[in-house]
Amino acid sequence: MARLALADRDLGLTEAVIFDKDGTLCHSQSYLLELALARVDEAVALAQGSPGLRQLLERISGIHRGLLDPAGSTAVASRHDNLIAIASALSSEGRSWFQGRCWAEQALATADARLGPGKWRRTPPTDGIIDLLQRLRSRGVRIAVLSNDREASLESFLVQHGLRDLVDAVRGSDAPPHKPDPQAALLLCRQLGCRAEATGLVGDAADDLQVATDAGLAWSLAYTGGWQPEPVLAGSHGHLNDWSQLVAR
Repeated sequence: MARLALADRDLGLTEAVIFDKDGTLCHSQSYLLELALARVDEAVALAQGSPGLRQLLERISGIHRGLLDPAGSTAVASRHDNLIAIASALSSEGRSWFQGRCWAEQALATADARLGPGKWRRTPPTDGIIDLLQRLRSRGVRIAVLSNDREASLESFLVQHGLRDLVDAVRGSDAPPHKPDPQAALLLCRQLGCRAEATGLVGDAADDLQVATDAGLAWSLAYTGGWQPEPVLAGSHGHLNDWSQLVAR
């Protein structure tokens, strides 16, 4: 346990900190944009839809003017939620829901096969995060990761970047409860043996901050250093774009 602070703001005695992964522990903006575009390309090719289908799928995926919205579905939602969103768009072309879902599943599977292997190489840790995790661990703070990425991808990222020994617990989107269900955070607290009211959470999306509120966690921080331009987030106990701003006293 350590007393954490952000600049001059005291966050109190903290037993554990839960971190989001994409956009928080790692830089993932370019990878996620390429993944979203690959999904759209495959879905359009399968459906051979109307001229407006690509534009609809890009909007649904959070692509605007060639950039990925940090608050959009590709950046924030689980793979399953993205599949349902794409299936809905495809079925709006006058096809059955069954056909739309089949195409969506194929589009996501093809994109995963092309871009999934070696994802860890293209999602490097955010600057200073390793030092922060080491400092927290040295002060007795437990560390967990809560992400909408699949658990195998989470583990690969942690292992390949030398972070696995710094993390006590991991929860992905493979099985419920997962983000944005607050029970996912509470399960991690129990797994860590820490009290929710002495646990903080750091994330780069509104869903992360809401999870912290709904789970009754002690505090939440909005990390904005993983995106350009930086996301605009409300509802946290503070913002940081550099890990050196979070200190253990």
